[in-house]
Amino acid sequence: MINKAILVGRLGREPEYRASQSGKASCRFSLATDSGYGQSRKTEWHSIVCFDKQAEFARDYLHKGSLVYIEGRISYGEYEKDGVKHKTVDILASTVQSLGGRNDSPNAGGSFDSNRGDSSSYSQNSYSQNSYSQNNYSALSQNMADDVAPDGGNDLDEASVPF
Repeated sequence: MINKAILVGRLGREPEYRASQSGKASCRFSLATDSGYGQSRKTEWHSIVCFDKQAEFARDYLHKGSLVYIEGRISYGEYEKDGVKHKTVDILASTVQSLGGRNDSPNAGGSFDSNRGDSSSYSQNSYSQNSYSQNNYSALSQNMADDVAPDGGNDLDEASVPF
């Protein structure tokens, strides 16, 4: 069975970084993805959670509005607050890659992949196994644009994202 989520979107707020007393780091942020175009355009919000090196990467390099590639698994949970049960859906990220863009430094575009199995430190420009390269992203975004706009046009640009 497979539980895998792949998302490309923009951060809706600054990442919330936390470190436990035992030193385990975690980071949570919201990610917006769009589907459709024109009047039928719809934005979906996703809760992303990452740990350890990915959390440090998110804290150091991602900001509200950053364009990112996320790969991970879907996790369902629930909690009780004031006698009311709440359900949660999170994406537990195994790969976090900055794709550059608005609010990013000119050298943005780094990544961290927990599946690498290498304990060396990450860098902003590279640290990823099976890295989703900028060229692959460009090809993917053009294919997505062709799927979204059958006439080959692409009416989605950075300026049209509401945050």
